[in-house]
Amino acid sequence: MLRILGTLSVICVLSLSGAIAQESTKIRFTLDWKYQGIHSYVFWAQEKGYFKAEGLDVDIDQGTGSAATVTRIASGTYDAGFGDMNAIIQLAGTKPGEQPVMVYMIYNKPPFALIAKSSSPIKTLKDVVGHTMGTPAGGSAGQLFAPLAKLNGIDPSKVSVTNMQPNLQEQMLLNGQVDFSAVFTVTSYINLIGMKVDPDTRTSAGCSSRTTASISTRTASWSRRSS
Repeated sequence: MLRILGTLSVICVLSLSGAIAQESTKIRFTLDWKYQGIHSYVFWAQEKGYFKAEGLDVDIDQGTGSAATVTRIASGTYDAGFGDMNAIIQLAGTKPGEQPVMVYMIYNKPPFALIAKSSSPIKTLKDVVGHTMGTPAGGSAGQLFAPLAKLNGIDPSKVSVTNMQPNLQEQMLLNGQVDFSAVFTVTSYINLIGMKVDPDTRTSAGCSSRTTASISTRTASWSRRSS
């Protein structure tokens, strides 16, 4: 009888251990923007079962911009996310201690650029003076224009700025409503292709990547600060 009870006890312990081992940690992960090829690494890891192998149950949602990603994580609505670190720096400056923790760099160099139509007189960074720049309100590339201009001896007040919804950025550039745009290149490139425009012949970079990179910061994955 004691042997049977002992066996039952071992079976119960093993059963409970198995149940505990099978429990996964739920992670709510937000991207910085709509689903794009640059986000493939997250879905690849999910499809390959890498999250599951680490005991993680990850839900991945598309984002509406890096600023919104910061807010989502800081408020606790999401546990982790992907976005531009400038939004983190901005929050740290306005609300110290509330910013999420940056845990991993994704890009060696950020995909920020100033683009103009190939027919535009804007060929170098200094050519933007007296022209109009298009950028979504709060767009990371647009926010970096002022320090970029100052570092290159350009008065940013000499450039007009027109804000628009992100989905109108390329359209307004092609229609001549703005002279150049501050963009996230991997997004604009695909958007232009979707508009049946060849980005390699119809648009050109308004400044060199080396100049841009000198003041740009990198994109990171974030997680919520532990309490």
